[in-house]
Amino acid sequence: MSKPPDARDGTWSRYPETVLRFATDPEIDVDLRTPVAAPTRNALRAIGMGGQFAVLTAYNPRGENISRDANDDRSQQLEAELRSSGEKFVRVDACSPDKSHCECSVALASTWDRAVALAKRFEQVAIFWFDGNQFWIVGVLPPAAPMKLPVGE
Repeated sequence: MSKPPDARDGTWSRYPETVLRFATDPEIDVDLRTPVAAPTRNALRAIGMGGQFAVLTAYNPRGENISRDANDDRSQQLEAELRSSGEKFVRVDACSPDKSHCECSVALASTWDRAVALAKRFEQVAIFWFDGNQFWIVGVLPPAAPMKLPVGE
């Protein structure tokens, strides 16, 4: 594993600014630019995501933009696999702060190794990891040391 990526690098510059929108009732928004507040941790716990979990997508393999239809097919494949294995997941949109770019994702109650293996199989650059208190960016392709969020915290 290499050193943590520099958040100013073009590949990584947008990841720390992501806003996660959990598709729950009520909806839970987590702005990764700020520390996770206790009420947000409580809301995550209420939807079964109180411990460690990953947020990952099947969209845009290797960070390359592909068609909406191809991304939707990949997302359906990921969710079908999770349903068939009985794993606990919640749909999440991982968006830019202005919502001009969003990727359909899942929050997966899983081990670190399982989440990284799935991300590798779906050719993802990185995942978000929640350790129960804060989020991290974990480099997958290529592997990189986790970066604590928010940056500078």
